[in-house]
Amino acid sequence: MMKRFFVITVFMVLLCSKSRAQYHVEHIPDPKLNGQEYFVSNPDYILGGTTVDSLNAIASDIEHHTSAEFAMVVIRDFSGGDDFGFAFELFEAWGIGKKDNDNGLLLFIATDRRSYRFITGSGMEGVLPDALLRRIGERYLVPYFKAGDYDGGMLEAAGVIREVLLDPAKAGELRAEIRKESFFHKNKMIFMDSALILVVFIGLVWWSSFVLRRKVLKGKSLKGKSGNVGLTSILGGCGCVIGLFFGSIFISLFTGMNLDILLRVDLLPWYLALTGSIILTFRYFTGSQQVIKSFRDEKNRLQALKEYHRRMVVPLLFAPVALVSILKYRNRKKSMQERFLPPDNSGNWERLDRDKLKKKTALLDAGQLKEEWALSKSYEIWKHQISGEVRGIGWKGIRGKDFSECPECHYHTFKQPEVKTIKPATYKASGKGERIRKCVYCNYTLSLGTVEIPKKQRSSSSSSGGGSFSGGSSSSGSFGGGSSSGGGAGGRW
Repeated sequence: MMKRFFVITVFMVLLCSKSRAQYHVEHIPDPKLNGQEYFVSNPDYILGGTTVDSLNAIASDIEHHTSAEFAMVVIRDFSGGDDFGFAFELFEAWGIGKKDNDNGLLLFIATDRRSYRFITGSGMEGVLPDALLRRIGERYLVPYFKAGDYDGGMLEAAGVIREVLLDPAKAGELRAEIRKESFFHKNKMIFMDSALILVVFIGLVWWSSFVLRRKVLKGKSLKGKSGNVGLTSILGGCGCVIGLFFGSIFISLFTGMNLDILLRVDLLPWYLALTGSIILTFRYFTGSQQVIKSFRDEKNRLQALKEYHRRMVVPLLFAPVALVSILKYRNRKKSMQERFLPPDNSGNWERLDRDKLKKKTALLDAGQLKEEWALSKSYEIWKHQISGEVRGIGWKGIRGKDFSECPECHYHTFKQPEVKTIKPATYKASGKGERIRKCVYCNYTLSLGTVEIPKKQRSSSSSSGGGSFSGGSSSSGSFGGGSSSGGGAGGRW
């Protein structure tokens, strides 16, 4: 019986303790009920008695010299989830600051939530702007609170606020002093290096566009979606880097590696350099493709690629992956040496420039033009200067492996086997198809027999339900009836 009574008693004590910690605004003791010289509410006795006396003295000194009212509340926890809303409601309920001046300031601390919040009256925002209060919190409250020294943090912050309010010139000194310890000031050199890298890569991307349009193509209209080449390169490069970054995060989470290694500020220049290099690589390859598409004549194309590579030497130093393109160019040039040799050694053959001829030139027959359309072959056209004879000599095109000679028309336009659907497959039954080869020029069709088309498979998917996570006695006094417009700052430790 005694054991049961003890358990119930302990449970009730814990329940009451938790209940007391979850304060509502109306339950927080107003320090002014103890007298006009009291500004600190410390119902959970988190601060020591000596500290509370010192804080009251600081706040009294502020009021005596400036008429501003500085209230401080330190509790363990409060009801609700928003420290700003709770502190603002408390400020308004107490009316901190003089009614005519709205010169009140509230510092609200909730230790169990590890959060602090400054609320200012509209008359205080000029002297204690939000940015300054945020710096005071980060510099004087957070370091002490992280160490569990709430007394030290409150005394330091209150002392700084008194200096600023009693001598507004101190605010400028404090801003300058805190600015030196700010995130941007500490990492000034890193940001300067990052800016320099950004300028260099922007210049290189601009130069690559200038070279392509003005020096290589020389006014030729770009083929395809040319207007979006630069944007496509930027989006492609950024997308690639973002993919690499999130892939690294996934690997870090999977392997248990500390994410701080990836999120260090000093890595920013390297991330920008990597992004710029990939954008340049994308830009270089898209530029090479534009050169290839802009010329029909293979010799002119090779010459333009040579000029493009020559003028892109400097950008290539910052995009080493793009050097692969030069190797491909050299191999292409080597393989083309035989192509530009005349039909015989008479010296009477003139090679015709395909860029100066119509795309559908009468010097090639319909079958040869179809081969060039299918990219199975490309032709060099030679003209004999004495006899006037014209010869079209074909060479394997970039899609030559996708075609072979048609047994009917004998042009290189016979497509590789493909399946033509006879009976479509369903989710319940397989279908039927015919393997055929077809000539894209004469439409000759060869059947290679029927094949079974597998049944369709439903993609497996799973749905998950959504959820949310919530995560001493004397004559009484009062604050001056001030109000706030919502200014202030807050943070966590």
